[in-house]
Amino acid sequence: MNLFILSIISVLVLLVLGVASMFWSRINPPASRRLRKSVIGERHVEYGTQSQIKITSHLLKKRLSPLARFSMQDEMKTEENSALEKKLQSAGYRNGSAKVVYFSVKSLLTFVMPLVFLVLLIIIRPTMKPAAIAYIVFLLAAGGYFLPNIILNKLVERRRKELSENFPDALDLLRTCVEAGLATDAALARVGDEMRIRSKALADELRQVVLEQRAGSSRNVALANMAERVGLKDVESMVASLIQSERFGTSIAEALRVYSENLRLDRRLKAEEQAAKIPTKILLPLIACIFPLLFILILAPPIHNVLSALHSQ
Repeated sequence: MNLFILSIISVLVLLVLGVASMFWSRINPPASRRLRKSVIGERHVEYGTQSQIKITSHLLKKRLSPLARFSMQDEMKTEENSALEKKLQSAGYRNGSAKVVYFSVKSLLTFVMPLVFLVLLIIIRPTMKPAAIAYIVFLLAAGGYFLPNIILNKLVERRRKELSENFPDALDLLRTCVEAGLATDAALARVGDEMRIRSKALADELRQVVLEQRAGSSRNVALANMAERVGLKDVESMVASLIQSERFGTSIAEALRVYSENLRLDRRLKAEEQAAKIPTKILLPLIACIFPLLFILILAPPIHNVLSALHSQ
């Protein structure tokens, strides 16, 4: 029994270390790649790594497909499949193997979390009823199945927040580039390069627009796809204004200037609205926490004196 427990623990530890090393290698590139970036520049390295990304995506999709089938429905509805792909793209995962990795993580957590609990149960040997054990195992399996959904939603919200915070700066840069004489396509590419240091998510979205145009899509279609992926009203309004300017032949620089001013005004009004809500939000902590302490400090000495006088009589 001890050997069996040790073997299970070893397998779990190796599994965790393998997943951690895979993510660490994605976050921190090897020293050779960093050296190549410093010598020949990041843009040239990106072209060399595209084939590696495609090969890695194909290998992940091939090796993780059996594991993903446990949580992936064979007859998945087209609407649900499209909604999941849009959500993955909104989170920044446009790789072809993103959906397979997502369902593989769901399957892995569904099996691993109850297994870890059972291993700990064998080691600790608590006095629990079988019904309670079965209930906890069911809850852990359900939690492992739905945990990737929660994490994906949080990633989408965090990415949208980053895009919303950096979008006004990108809009100002785009307006400056267009007013300086650059074409709209060249201005989008330039802003994408400049925004990479501040916001990688926004730079990736602009780069995706440029790549779609190079692949043959029109500018309006590429911008509409970006607005659909991002899911922000500010971006949708900007895309609509650009499409209307191109359709009716008006100045794109003037449209960007007007929309940039309106966006700044909206952000200022939202900030003033949040500031106006502060007194109302502070009222509840004052009533619940500070006022009772003030009442105790003010009323405790007189009450103590009255009680002392009554006891002395």
